Amino acid sequence: MSKTTNQDEIHMTTPELIEAHGYVAETHQICTEDNYYLTVHRVLPNDRVPSVSNADIINIDATVMNSEDHNLSISAENYQLLKTSGYYISSSRLPVIINHGLVSSSADWVLLGPHKALAYVLCDNGYDVWLANARGNTYSKSHKYYSIKDRNFWDFSWHEIGYYDLPATIDYILEKTGHSKLYYIGYSQGATTFYVMGSERPEYNAKIKGMISLAPAVFLGNQKSSFLKFFAYFHNILDWGSYICNINQWLPSNKWQSFILRTFLSNAPHPMTKGFCNFCFYLIAGFGSEQLDKSMLPLIFGHSPAGSSVKQFLHFGQLICSGSFHKFDYGIKTNLSLYGSTQPPKYILERIKVPVAIFYSENDFINHHIDIQKLEKEKENLRKSA
Repeated sequence: MSKTTNQDEIHMTTPELIEAHGYVAETHQICTEDNYYLTVHRVLPNDRVPSVSNADIINIDATVMNSEDHNLSISAENYQLLKTSGYYISSSRLPVIINHGLVSSSADWVLLGPHKALAYVLCDNGYDVWLANARGNTYSKSHKYYSIKDRNFWDFSWHEIGYYDLPATIDYILEKTGHSKLYYIGYSQGATTFYVMGSERPEYNAKIKGMISLAPAVFLGNQKSSFLKFFAYFHNILDWGSYICNINQWLPSNKWQSFILRTFLSNAPHPMTKGFCNFCFYLIAGFGSEQLDKSMLPLIFGHSPAGSSVKQFLHFGQLICSGSFHKFDYGIKTNLSLYGSTQPPKYILERIKVPVAIFYSENDFINHHIDIQKLEKEKENLRKSA
């Protein structure tokens, strides 16, 4: 394995990063009930052949590997390994899904590299790691009928991600691995969507062994970001403007934008880049953290933002204004037609029965401790860690 630098990794995809870091990458494509194709990346250790007592060995037909299977693809190197051995190793490792936040992607969980990135730490400790990509981000921009140029493609919020994407991903992983349960880790929107699924599709309680919420964006009425408050206040105007201008996605992956940001962060004087980054983080999430590795910023901006629908932003704006956790508010007329009430229904968090642990920071502008306490009161089985 040749040694790569941060500069090299800026241009790599998530599977390429995983392989460069010395692990095995698999790319799986999953189709949801509403016909979106999601890309999920799997992280496995280099030692792919455990003892027979710890794994089920399944014969694999080479013709299957050569067929147009929309549900599984692997790297050429791994294909040769499977072709040579004639076997596919179904690991006995317990699966864990890690889900990213708004305008992010699976790359977030591997950028720090071996021994640091969460995906690798879990893999090294015996877990079967699956990295989700929500519809509309860099890796999940495909639909059975619509292209990304169609307005209908982008007609979704994080509600649909929780209602369709997570169940499809969970079912696929459990079927592939042969397990009956898995763990789930969600950061920000990744946690939001889990609570949507738990409320709307409580039958999935039986498939989750435990859930970890990292800075969950659920109740946002007390968030302290002035930028987000401004956005929430004018979200109706932004909704109208986006519709008139036919802007359906915000902050998509853009090569020129990423190039400009990376060049600036790599070459500008340190005081200038430090000031710029502190300003950005201050606007959105707070300031003063000593845990941010500034040298990672060019690499981070090489993979983020990864895009999302406008509707995802608008839905979060509604939560900030209302202070409650509810479905998308379409206005009185459409709400009556869609929900049977003038107000959008609240998600019923009491339906979530799996063990849940919450991690948050007192310095986080988005996750105010009052809102975290509110979330905690909604469920009796939460374990909170600040």
